[in-house]
Amino acid sequence: MQLDFSSFSKVYDKEKLPNKKIELIVDWLEKKGFQVKFFLDNKNLLSKSKKSAFVKIESLDFTSLFSKKNLLPYSKISKHFHNNLFDGNNNPQNNHEGLIAGIKVKSSYVGAFYLCNSKVNNQDLISTIEYFKHLVQSNFRELLLSKKLRKNTSDLRDKKLEIESFIDISELLSGSSESEILFQNLLEYLVFTMNATKGVILSKEPNSGIYELKATLGIKDDLNKKIFRENKGILSILKKEKKSLILNFSEDLPLLSFSEKNSMVGPFLNGKNLNGCIILYDKESRKGFVDFDQYDLRFFNSIVKKISLSYNNIILLDNVKKSKKLIDNIMSSISTGIVKINLMGEIEYINDSAIEIFQLDKSVLLDNHYAIVFEGNPELVELIEFAESRNHILYEENLKVKKLDNNETNINLTISPVFDDGVNSGSVISFEDLSDINKVKSTFKKYVSENIVDELLLNEDSLELGGVEQEVCVLFSDIRGFTSMSERMEPSKVVTLLNSFFDKMIDVVFKYNGTLDKIIGDELMVLYGAPLKKSDDILNAVKTAKEMFTTLDKFNIKMIEEGYPKLNIGIGINYGKVICGNIGSEQQMNYTVIGDTVNLASRLCSAARPGEIIISDSVYKNLDDNKGFSINEELLLKGKKQPVKNWKFSY
Repeated sequence: MQLDFSSFSKVYDKEKLPNKKIELIVDWLEKKGFQVKFFLDNKNLLSKSKKSAFVKIESLDFTSLFSKKNLLPYSKISKHFHNNLFDGNNNPQNNHEGLIAGIKVKSSYVGAFYLCNSKVNNQDLISTIEYFKHLVQSNFRELLLSKKLRKNTSDLRDKKLEIESFIDISELLSGSSESEILFQNLLEYLVFTMNATKGVILSKEPNSGIYELKATLGIKDDLNKKIFRENKGILSILKKEKKSLILNFSEDLPLLSFSEKNSMVGPFLNGKNLNGCIILYDKESRKGFVDFDQYDLRFFNSIVKKISLSYNNIILLDNVKKSKKLIDNIMSSISTGIVKINLMGEIEYINDSAIEIFQLDKSVLLDNHYAIVFEGNPELVELIEFAESRNHILYEENLKVKKLDNNETNINLTISPVFDDGVNSGSVISFEDLSDINKVKSTFKKYVSENIVDELLLNEDSLELGGVEQEVCVLFSDIRGFTSMSERMEPSKVVTLLNSFFDKMIDVVFKYNGTLDKIIGDELMVLYGAPLKKSDDILNAVKTAKEMFTTLDKFNIKMIEEGYPKLNIGIGINYGKVICGNIGSEQQMNYTVIGDTVNLASRLCSAARPGEIIISDSVYKNLDDNKGFSINEELLLKGKKQPVKNWKFSY
């Protein structure tokens, strides 16, 4: 039985998603009469639509099984599978004449691939399983990599939210000395941030153990007259769980009676002790009240933790000598760098995060003067000296500092005075390391506008890793006659002219929320609607094109005065479905779009004369403001059997 892999390859190459490719492999082999099984130890690799061909196992050592030989007759190793795979009702009744091959991703075995067909001779069976094994391994590797990248994106989003919430809460904590005002500001911040409709804050009175109402918003009931203890209800749950929760109303939780949907509750913890709590009720949306979900809970929990830690830090540092042990426990649990200095400027305490940020040697820090420890950072030393002289809280954003190894990083700096019985006893300095966030922002802002960067970092679902189909507006801009022009110029002047030109054009692109896909010689390719889709993508693309011409006029005036030739550009714009995603090899990938929509936009650009914008019919139909565009003669373009209807704007 001869197998024709060429017909399979044609269908396989058209499929983009790795899980669909694997299902295609199973379908094709089963239609050819093969018995197919995958035995896997990773649930992320299991197919949902081809469950019969996939078996999840947990106790088989595939590395040992295939250590000497990757491809084995199934009959020789079937005894190893008896207890692992074929017990109970899951016995797949595999033919012992089949072959089984180890599936390896990078350096580790993740499972085995079984194949059998009594009508195929052994040599053809070996060739078949080897051929498909490499395809399967490649797709499994892509599936695991995509999951890892999605997790990294989510982690980055969570870290950014954690930093933002810490900054906001720190400002609130440092902005008011009265606890009533402080708690009310905290509650209003949380209700607004979480889209809640109402909320309360309870705080424990240390002497009586009774919880007092410190702040309320949107609740008409007179809670001031009620007594709350931690031996029942919500406070009892928080004391036991010690984490933020989503809860529904029940008779034994009367504090949740103000909610129509569900509520989020978060504890103020001091070590293992419960000091208070925040309750938020009923998330509000355009459709009315909706339930808080797990994403809301993660965000809420990060804010509550920062409130708990930051608020406790400031309170406890008012009496640092009496509470040193408790302070050490709290300081060691937070990611912010903390340094305590006395009135002589000597370092009394420094936590591990501060040591890590500056790459300091802990053995020579304590009792040393801060000016010596931070001698490589004169600006930081000046800020500490200034804060000492003023005796109030100082906050400095995005301060660049140098580590002991001479590498640089950026921090948010807070310097707070410390008082013992009303007498100043020194200062506490906190450092929030911003290096990872700034690195990501800096990289993204070379390709997209700043507001898109902020939205990408905030929303984990904004950038879908892997190939997805969506509607995008594609703009191409090309300098007319640049090749012949550059041949008459010195290479250094060509580079200077191009760089100056692109600086001006890309500023216009970012002004209208475009994404710079690539620069190809003297041509720009710009996307509107990828990675983030907006309602005015088409209008922004056309606005970009028009403003490119007005910007080019000003640019030409300046460059001609400096002895450079005048530049002319033509622009093409198309709108339609494309495939968006990370395209490339395992070693290097680029986020881009591909498809006929892109090709047509490029052809329209090529057809545009100097000073012209040519748009497709799909752009014109979806353009709110088509003033200045007139119907153009239909174009015969490469790759198109029929003439292409288009519209022209002449500048």
